[in-house]
Amino acid sequence: MDILRQSPTLHRVAGREKVVIAPGWEALLRACSLDSVQAAYAVLAGETITRSGSSEVRRLELSDGRERRVVFLKKYWANNFRQAWKGALRGAFFGRSKVRREFENLARLRAWGLDAPAPAAYGEERRAGWLRRSFLISESAPEALPLDLFIRDLLPRLSPEEQRRQRRELIESLARMVRRLHAHGFVHHDLFWRNILLSGRKLDRFYLIDAHKGRRWFPLTGPLARARDLAALDAPAPGWFRRSERLRFLLRYLEKPRLDSAGRRLARRILRLAEPLRAKERRRVLEGRRIRPREEGFTQRGK
Repeated sequence: MDILRQSPTLHRVAGREKVVIAPGWEALLRACSLDSVQAAYAVLAGETITRSGSSEVRRLELSDGRERRVVFLKKYWANNFRQAWKGALRGAFFGRSKVRREFENLARLRAWGLDAPAPAAYGEERRAGWLRRSFLISESAPEALPLDLFIRDLLPRLSPEEQRRQRRELIESLARMVRRLHAHGFVHHDLFWRNILLSGRKLDRFYLIDAHKGRRWFPLTGPLARARDLAALDAPAPGWFRRSERLRFLLRYLEKPRLDSAGRRLARRILRLAEPLRAKERRRVLEGRRIRPREEGFTQRGK
């Protein structure tokens, strides 16, 4: 059964626009003028997290006088042929759009008991079938910090004893989360450190974001798909984790005390897939955004 059928959403179609709002969000989004594509694109408030030539992400605080929620508003647009062609196979002309895929994948992850931001709404504006503008609204994860920032900026500040403890907890918890994800026959397809948020007072909650590429695997492609997820995690790891720690992660993921022949084959495949990614992902971690003031106390709260 489609998981989304268990949690009906509100569908609204007006002219060239289609907007889908999750249950419980309509009143707040209407009060904050975020219930249409045109309204979403008129928003200039909040903090700009990222912006490129065809996308933008903003952090907003929404309130209707009764409730207050922090959300992320993602906007994607195609104003020229090059941008439209780039998205031709990603729902710009046919199939599910990027925002619809992420909305549905976040709903599935949460239905399976995995941590993911609550999807609030998505909208599409098409002209002659061409996806011109779209948006996605998802709720912010509580006390969240991207995994790459935690590993790069906060772990090194700890005392040697505390650092060893937190590195061990991180490896154990992350392996358990990825194993649960794959146990549902689902692969993220973009499982890099920057797309995992640490949340909570212990290193045991991981919110998966940017899930638009995720999908259920076919039986014949399952082993390769799982290995690609694991390779994405391992790509920058040599710069921050010892070989023994990376092996411990794989053993915890496999739930085995040592590698058997199948485990060794998987390890070789992961290394082979990760190698072409290492330089780029290491550079992304090193050159990524810096810790913001509100994130400075994350480690102390997490103890």
